Amino acid sequence: MRAKRRTLLVLLGLIVLAAAALALLTWANRREEQAASAAGEGVIPLSSFAVEDLTALEYTWQGETVSLSYDGADWTLSDDPDYHLDQTKCDAMAAALADLKAKRRLDAQPGEDYGFAAPLLTVSVTAAGQTNTFTFGDTNTITGDVYLQKEGEDAVYTAASAKAGCFEYGKADLFEPFNPAGLTASRLERIEYTRSGGETVRLQAVSVPDAEKSADSSAYTTVWRLEGDPDAALDEEKTDALLSALSGYVTGQITAAAGADPSACGFDQPLVTLSASDGEKDYALTYAAGTDGYYLMVEGDSSIYTVDGTVLDAFVLAEELKT
Repeated sequence: MRAKRRTLLVLLGLIVLAAAALALLTWANRREEQAASAAGEGVIPLSSFAVEDLTALEYTWQGETVSLSYDGADWTLSDDPDYHLDQTKCDAMAAALADLKAKRRLDAQPGEDYGFAAPLLTVSVTAAGQTNTFTFGDTNTITGDVYLQKEGEDAVYTAASAKAGCFEYGKADLFEPFNPAGLTASRLERIEYTRSGGETVRLQAVSVPDAEKSADSSAYTTVWRLEGDPDAALDEEKTDALLSALSGYVTGQITAAAGADPSACGFDQPLVTLSASDGEKDYALTYAAGTDGYYLMVEGDSSIYTVDGTVLDAFVLAEELKT
């Protein structure tokens, strides 16, 4: 009888120890989840792939669908490969999906759609031949996390809002400003431009002794002079403004695939036509005004680029360049 009692006590002790171990494990898991949540991270895996295995990414935000292709090094718009994309923004999107983790898993409650009826964002990603689709809905007003669902699952998840925030770009927002002509102002040697009124201005870069280093006969500096009037001193601020205009970045792009129409943008009556040379390469640029902005075309490039209207202010008459 005593042996049976001892056996029962031992079993009871083992049960207590097992319950304590389970409680400790549950507590540790909860602490881990709370720590991850506090750090803005998730603990429930929803996708996992190497970014280099990604081949396509498509998302819809505010009614606009953007389809991206990836070759392991560069991103392009699937239907407009000549469009100059911001690679950093695309990389951020891929990183958000490559290791997508949710913070919590919820059972969908009757009558609650969590914003999925009119989603904030839908994203499909294809990597290693497998496609996963995610729908992002409302934001939890208390935690700031966003609700999401994975296609093929009924569960509702929550994730850091940043997972959706990196997709909040339309096509125009994904454009990366750059200089399509590839001009470097400091290397230019000659500039010639003709305004819409027919006036032509020709400028030449020349080397002159540096007045600030007159003691050193070998010290020279580069200045711009008018062809035909080389003795006329020019306003340095105005010549600098001209060089800045030529080497500055464009703000948008309309490619041939997107229906670029030069006549609709005023290129049948250009404001300025320009040629320039750096001694190794010649450049030809044309500026025009359309009904909704100012535009640039570069010889050899079928795209039309948008520019700030202040760029055109730099192409002043020859007399206005003089001090």
